[in-house]
Amino acid sequence: MPVFRAALALSGSYYLAAKLGFALTPPGSPFSMVWLPNALLLAALLLAPLRQWWVLIAAVLPAHLAAELQSGVPMPMTLGWYLGNCSEALMGAGAIRLVCGRPPRFNAFRDAGVFLFFGVLLAPVLSSFIDAALTTLLHWGEGGYWTLVRRRIPSNALATLLVVPFVLTWAQGARLSPGAPRRYLEAGIVLGGLAAASLVVFNWLEPGAGARQAPALFYAPLPFLLWAAVRLGPTGVSTANLLLAAAALWGAVHGLGPFVSGSPEDNARDMHLFLIAVTVPMLLLAALLAERRRVELETRLQRQQLAHLSRVSLLGGLSGAIAHELNQPLTAILSNTQAAQYKLAAGGEVDRGELGEILRDIAAADRRASEVISRLRALFKNSDSQQQDLDVNDVVREVLDLAHGDLTTRHVTVVQLAEEQLPKARGDRIQLQQVLLNLVVNACEAMSTDGAHERVLKVETRRGAHDGVQISIIDSGPGFGASAETLFEPFYTTKPHGLGLGLSISRSIISAHGGRLWGSGAPGRGAAFHVDLVGALPGGHPTLVQ
Repeated sequence: MPVFRAALALSGSYYLAAKLGFALTPPGSPFSMVWLPNALLLAALLLAPLRQWWVLIAAVLPAHLAAELQSGVPMPMTLGWYLGNCSEALMGAGAIRLVCGRPPRFNAFRDAGVFLFFGVLLAPVLSSFIDAALTTLLHWGEGGYWTLVRRRIPSNALATLLVVPFVLTWAQGARLSPGAPRRYLEAGIVLGGLAAASLVVFNWLEPGAGARQAPALFYAPLPFLLWAAVRLGPTGVSTANLLLAAAALWGAVHGLGPFVSGSPEDNARDMHLFLIAVTVPMLLLAALLAERRRVELETRLQRQQLAHLSRVSLLGGLSGAIAHELNQPLTAILSNTQAAQYKLAAGGEVDRGELGEILRDIAAADRRASEVISRLRALFKNSDSQQQDLDVNDVVREVLDLAHGDLTTRHVTVVQLAEEQLPKARGDRIQLQQVLLNLVVNACEAMSTDGAHERVLKVETRRGAHDGVQISIIDSGPGFGASAETLFEPFYTTKPHGLGLGLSISRSIISAHGGRLWGSGAPGRGAAFHVDLVGALPGGHPTLVQ
């Protein structure tokens, strides 16, 4: 069963971590410089359902007994430390799960803060009182009660800080970072650079040299830690933190680096303070940046959904005109088919030329209907943005073709002024069609109170600034009843049944393209809306519109 496999894996890991902890215990001290078994048990409890906790706690008992007794620890002290270890893991896991309601995720700043408070601070502090009391009562090790408490807290807090984020981020299926495979090469460079810098500072320098002779060298690993926090996310920074601590511990054990110049207690304290002071900000920074990226992604997806709903609503308002556009080629197909059937039924010799012309008319009508359906399907589809180099005049013509039925029904005369040989614009065809279609429909509605012969819609395309393209939609309606900027505010509308989101969403789409959408009064009478789009350089890279 999975729970027993997990318990077996935890038992083996706990035993190895305990043996490592004893190897890192200074002579005469009952506490290791970093005690990892508690942190492993805490990570396992956080990952497991509550009903399986007793299995995991029971599974580490044999490993705990074996490691402690092999190291010469008396049975009473062994059982006392088992109680202290389990109490720390249970207090930390219980409090974290109670507050978070699930295993903490280190891509959320709140979860990281909860873990640091309950797992790294509160649980080690409270359990240290138990361990120190038992150690003093059984006369094991040197030092008084408060000395033992001071030694144990940073050791166990550092172990939790290093082990739990590393185990949880990898166990929860996290990656070093999202993106292309080249990001993994970047991760290798970052971790390799960190390992090299850590070896220089903590293993190759003479004792105490890092802080005494070259203070700046002491912080050589920090740029790689910052790089990991910014670029590799919580998984990368937890791995980097563990790598840094391993190098520092290895150097201290072998009498190298900056943490071996004083007494064992002073050396351990200095190393604990340094590692905690470095790893906590890195963990919080990675969590904050990951949360920000997640919020930005969710916001982008919500904006995409809102734009899609707005597009569907816009097309729904044009359903009658679109049906008319489809009905025309279908009626032509039906009429030509009936004419061909009549000629065939009449008997006699068939005029091949006339029949061929009928078939060509049917094919042309079919293509026209197919184009309308294809455009509708593309507009209804909710897909990711597809950036490409666009001929703006083609996009404008497609929009006017789609709105042709509505323009005809409203008796709107369209005047298209298109500058030829415009530079390509960089953008998503469907999103730009949505923006222009929304502006065209708004212009038609604004002219609804005008006389039929006065409804003129001008659509101009011209070269814009910085090799960009500008599109202007100009109507002959009454103009703005409010300031032009007010029209772009969300939920502001002058329509009886409007939501007031069309122009706001259109502006956000154009802004996401690096362009600009604004309104102005038209000369004489009416309103004008202008769209500036970025131009595409050779190779497809855009030039930004200032």
